[in-house]
Amino acid sequence: MNRETLIKKTLVLAIEEGLDEKGKPIVKRYSYANIKNSATAENLSAAAHALADLYNGTPYEFTTVNTNVLI
Repeated sequence: MNRETLIKKTLVLAIEEGLDEKGKPIVKRYSYANIKNSATAENLSAAAHALADLYNGTPYEFTTVNTNVLI
């Protein structure tokens, strides 16, 4: 039987840093690797909000990227 094992988690912050000449938002993404696999959604959300305060711009979206190995 096949299974998946989480080997890496990355937190991605999308920050809106203004508008382009057509009025569309300029969104930049910042990635933080080596997140503990045991981090809860609440932990990740708190960290994302704290990190977003360090950037010039408005928080747009916070996501995670999980890398799994198939066994």
